Amino acid sequence: MRGLIAVAALCGVTLFSAGCGGGTAPAPAAKFVQPSLPAATSPDSKAQAICTDLRANVFDADATAFGAELGRLMAARTQQDPAGEERSRQAATAKLGEIAAKLRTHAGEAADPRFRRALNASAVNLEKMGNDPGTLAKLDSLDAVSKTTGRFAAALGDAAEYCGA
Repeated sequence: MRGLIAVAALCGVTLFSAGCGGGTAPAPAAKFVQPSLPAATSPDSKAQAICTDLRANVFDADATAFGAELGRLMAARTQQDPAGEERSRQAATAKLGEIAAKLRTHAGEAADPRFRRALNASAVNLEKMGNDPGTLAKLDSLDAVSKTTGRFAAALGDAAEYCGA
């Protein structure tokens, strides 16, 4: 979860350095799958290994990379660089798909059915976010970035909750 907080901070720094401002109404949030997953108290060793990988890669490195793309997208918009904006939009969308694929791979490895459901639900949520054109279309203020990173964290919520992240 620290990685998700770092994403928000990174986006904030990028926005302020890019000189962004102005607020617009945010796009409506996508409805996410809620598997009503009770938190695991003692995951098996395979689940622990998956959670360790998720913490290091998805919740930290991938979350930071997604946040960096949001920052680049904002910078390109403020610099009126449509090509840079499109590259960043595609990279951010691709990162969501990449993370969803990692979660699905881990779901195939997980022995605990509750963990599999959590991983698959998080993957579905990220895919919905990536397929929603409104996710990045109105990303034009710090508030909009904050809402997008909040949606990102919520999309990962089921897997993060299981892993205690």
